[in-house]
Amino acid sequence: MKKIISILLLFVTCSIAYAQRSIEGLIQAEKSFAAYSVGHGTKDAFLKFLDSAGIVFEKGNPVNGIETWSKREKSSGILNWWPEFAEISNSNDFGYTTGPWTFQQSMNDSIVARGQYTTVWHIDRNGEWKFMIDLGVGRLPQSPVDEVKKINAAKLGAKAIFPGRLLSLETAERDFIKLFSKNKKAAYRKYLSKECILNRNGHIPAIMAVEQQVIIDSTSSSILFTLAGWLVSPDQDMGFTYGIAVLNDKKDSYQRIWRREKDGWKIALEVLRY
Repeated sequence: MKKIISILLLFVTCSIAYAQRSIEGLIQAEKSFAAYSVGHGTKDAFLKFLDSAGIVFEKGNPVNGIETWSKREKSSGILNWWPEFAEISNSNDFGYTTGPWTFQQSMNDSIVARGQYTTVWHIDRNGEWKFMIDLGVGRLPQSPVDEVKKINAAKLGAKAIFPGRLLSLETAERDFIKLFSKNKKAAYRKYLSKECILNRNGHIPAIMAVEQQVIIDSTSSSILFTLAGWLVSPDQDMGFTYGIAVLNDKKDSYQRIWRREKDGWKIALEVLRY
């Protein structure tokens, strides 16, 4: 009898672990994060779901999330959000979601701000989804979401890569920045994936080529990017870069999520604030 119970417990444990290690687990982690924010406050939610090395942005600077949120005062305001798009690595332990966020002073008050968040997650050594970086944009119109769109773009993992054949993520990011400084259209033409999302202040997520071209055309060529850090997924098929964007002496932030495709690293999602 004890042996049967042990087998059942092992089966249940494995089933739970498998459920978490999936795009559904990634989406549920984001939903749980948002629900905790509404129920317990934004500060407690960030401290609960942030990875110990997780990055947030403060006054345009990338900073350690746990250290930063630990110093902040609790707020009575309600920050809520929900996933609209989600993508996960081939190994099902690294991915991102992006979607609308709202802010209101209390549950009885009207919404005073709207935007689009983007959060990158990974499964930590304890088997839990924790987020590694978060950056949002604002001044967006109301955007209802009926269901989460799961992005299934093809990705090349470590086993499919021949040594020296493809650039490292850091090299791809630095090459994009260098090319952007000379010809922004050429930079996006070379590195933007055919299946990608562009997030900007005041714009709904650009997912169609026509919408993306409008965003690119309106993006100032004078932006100066400084790479601050990067991380590659365990399977080396996804990763993210982040840093500082400066325009006319005003400092803000950027975050790019990359996907390794057959032609190399391509931008799957870009959040740019300026």
